Amino acid sequence: MPKHILIINNGLAGGGIERASVSLANHFHRIGYKVSVLALYQSEKFFRLDNGIFFLEPSFSRKNTNKILYLSKMVKYIRKSVPKINPDTILAFGEWTNPFVLLALKGTKYSVYVSDRMHPLAKLPVLSDFLRKTLYKRAAGIIAQSNFAKTVLQEKTKAENIHVIYNPVNVIDKIGCEVKNRIVTVGRLEQVKGHRYLIESFSRIPNKDWELSIVGSGSQRSELESLADLMGVRNRVIFHGHLIDFRQQMSEAQIFVLPSLKEGYPNALIEAMSVPLSCIATDTFYGQNEIITHGENGLLVQPGNVDELTRALQSLIENKHLREKVKAKAFGVRQKLNFDSIADQYLKVIMQ
Repeated sequence: MPKHILIINNGLAGGGIERASVSLANHFHRIGYKVSVLALYQSEKFFRLDNGIFFLEPSFSRKNTNKILYLSKMVKYIRKSVPKINPDTILAFGEWTNPFVLLALKGTKYSVYVSDRMHPLAKLPVLSDFLRKTLYKRAAGIIAQSNFAKTVLQEKTKAENIHVIYNPVNVIDKIGCEVKNRIVTVGRLEQVKGHRYLIESFSRIPNKDWELSIVGSGSQRSELESLADLMGVRNRVIFHGHLIDFRQQMSEAQIFVLPSLKEGYPNALIEAMSVPLSCIATDTFYGQNEIITHGENGLLVQPGNVDELTRALQSLIENKHLREKVKAKAFGVRQKLNFDSIADQYLKVIMQ
């Protein structure tokens, strides 16, 4: 009888938590485990689970629902649903909801492992933060995405059972298309992702034969389109919206930029490195970046610093040798963050 893994996530919408949790669910299922997924919110079905994976989402919606009332319903829903699924182990994703999973299953027989996904210094709602500090030390284990995140977690929660597991890379293989003078970025069009700084930097580049390709959707799209128009580059900025498959956009580009103000462990960056592309990323780990070594496998700039980002873009555009050097080194992410290897690290933790 195969062991039964329950993954608890936000749902199947198109976010980083959803991508990571669904990818692991499918992998565990394919190597012989029984897998169930319990969603905490109703959502669009952007990602797909393999046939044979049991999926359950709440019958109630958070739309037009008082936040406290929804959280109360969510805790009861978890408490009622988990015994019916009756897994051997539980892996929950997301700082906002992990404390409520632990609260709902307090006093039960189930081993609950929690995976934190956000920037370790991100501010949580008061109740989530309080419960996190109170309950995380009672989790069977905590998975942090970086050593920096582990240090912050230990300071905040006093928990000791913390394991560092990097995000696995979903490798992007180039498809046969023309490589262009194009810069690409992938991410939600929200303030925290820093697209406005990228558009401002792009507008300062004197090389007018380059284009900027933006993949993602969000509340800031109209504002960003207006900014591109104001900066005089709207005819060279392509807004693709939210794409399930963005291999073509990656394959056509030469440079990838992650302009975020905060990140947990950016999937889009490591995917771009796997292509490989010459990458620029903001150093959101306070000097402890565990993905890019500046000048070796990419370039690092300070978040929100338009001048630094402009110089980094210009250096890669004008210096083909540097561009090729960091691109070649970036390719090493395929081995370092091999999906099967990372998934095996998860199994070693949650199947103890």
